Amino acid sequence: MKYQKQLDRLNSGTMSRHELAVMKKNAKALVEKGDSDAVAILDAIDYSKPADDYILFMGFCPGADFSQRLDIEWKKHGICRFDYLESESQLNRWNTLCAGDLVILKKREKFGESMKLYGYGRIKRIAYDEENTRYFEMDWSAQEQEIEVPLMGCNSTVDVKSMLEVEKQMPDNFWQWLNKE
Repeated sequence: MKYQKQLDRLNSGTMSRHELAVMKKNAKALVEKGDSDAVAILDAIDYSKPADDYILFMGFCPGADFSQRLDIEWKKHGICRFDYLESESQLNRWNTLCAGDLVILKKREKFGESMKLYGYGRIKRIAYDEENTRYFEMDWSAQEQEIEVPLMGCNSTVDVKSMLEVEKQMPDNFWQWLNKE
């Protein structure tokens, strides 16, 4: 295989998010120049897990309306989506996520104080729909217990945190909830 070295590196799990992004940009340029072998790199990137872990605290109720919750359909279809494309800052955060990142479903409970968590899963693969909108193929946990924890950071739908940040801020009951299935 022409790009075996790059594919082996992608499968190693040692590349940073930045390195994955650079490799993707370079592979896209090769494909645009007619190098069809570089498509294998693009396909592998969608499954590649970076060395640095992120956790996405993902809102799932448009307009904070619980009657419009999206998580039930997401879990049923093994996906997670962010379709509020007008929010450039959230879209930029969404686009930093990779295979292997943890997605935790959250809804703000007490404004500025706490959030309720409704489940979690891992991103299996980055995918694109027919309109080229990025979404995640997910491996959702069977965990259905809800838990209330302190609110971390901003109140946006897409709230990405490093594992280090979460380890510093989350109480013990969060970690117990996360490890219970």
